[in-house]
Amino acid sequence: MKDPYSVLGLSAETPQDELKERYEKLKAEYGEQRFKSGAEGNEGARKLSELEAAWSMISADFEKKQAEETFGDGDYGAIDDLIKNGNYDEAQARLDGITARNARWHYLQSIIYYKREWLSDSRTQLAEAVRLDPRNDKYKSALEKLDLVIGNPQADPHVLGVDPAQQPPSQQEGQMCGGNMLSNCCLAYCLTDCCCSMTRCCG
Repeated sequence: MKDPYSVLGLSAETPQDELKERYEKLKAEYGEQRFKSGAEGNEGARKLSELEAAWSMISADFEKKQAEETFGDGDYGAIDDLIKNGNYDEAQARLDGITARNARWHYLQSIIYYKREWLSDSRTQLAEAVRLDPRNDKYKSALEKLDLVIGNPQADPHVLGVDPAQQPPSQQEGQMCGGNMLSNCCLAYCLTDCCCSMTRCCG
């Protein structure tokens, strides 16, 4: 059988929403055509059968990719554990050895950069993860929170992910939530939440 994505007139890089939309459109079109008489009806039935077989293969691809993103696979699962244990050099070495760099690769790279306090580089990797997997809410949420951090001139990279209650008294002073939605108190909450969400790779 020919490439299932070509049956839809699209490619494997096409977003899932667009693939499903095209599938539904062609299904309705061929479904109507198959009830016509003669060769036209037979052609509609043939195309509908081919479409369903192609969609079954594409759906299997979706499930495989989702499983990899959710549960981790091989090297990614090991890299995730290394990051959680603070072994950033080893995690980076493992990432560098992977040539097929998908959305999860860029997400894990963003976490390593984040932990090293390289916020600009972390954002670049997160943005690429979102571009490659635009339906992933975890990636999008992490990017939005990181943008809040980077956009605030009061952000201190040395307290990223630190619970405000655990900061020295000198750093706690003035952290009362005021009218500014990006006040220090609210910022500390965003930083903590961002760090926690970024380290829950397989959650």
